[in-house]
Amino acid sequence: MSLEKEQKVVELVKASFEDAEAEVQRERRVKVWVKPNRVFPLVAYLKGHGFNHFVAISAVDWIKDGEIELVYHLWSYSEKVHVMIKTRIPRDNGSMPTLKPLFNQAETYERDIHEFFGVYFEGNEKLDREFILEDWDGPPPMRKDFDTRLFSAEFYDQEDLESEALRLKIQPYKGHLRK
Repeated sequence: MSLEKEQKVVELVKASFEDAEAEVQRERRVKVWVKPNRVFPLVAYLKGHGFNHFVAISAVDWIKDGEIELVYHLWSYSEKVHVMIKTRIPRDNGSMPTLKPLFNQAETYERDIHEFFGVYFEGNEKLDREFILEDWDGPPPMRKDFDTRLFSAEFYDQEDLESEALRLKIQPYKGHLRK
């Protein structure tokens, strides 16, 4: 198995982004770590080099580190290589520039990450809520310090929860609630 295409992508990234850490993960997969202010220029650069399919943005809450990791996924049809660009921003008031000028579909992923992780995307004007109630003032629900059981106990009528649990045959929770 030859990893020439993947190594070529690593060299392409390192030649123009010396501060980036790039490596071949496996066949058809390259992983790149950059500082948050380098994501937009790197995505623009890769788009100009054939990575013209924006796949997704995902997020990971590293609560102990006080950071949110953003993972941007790009694909090149010509090279058949997937590039995963990773960066970390602070959990508290973390923000990133939008990728919407490069890939219009980034708007939806940024909206979801804003709603569920609390990351603000500068320049994205459609960060309004889609799933969470407008008057919700609790933590973003995909963060690790969000307690779904406590939320359910506070938000829903306990009798409704118990009858639904019986209908679905859900066993009572024997653990403790996170604080």
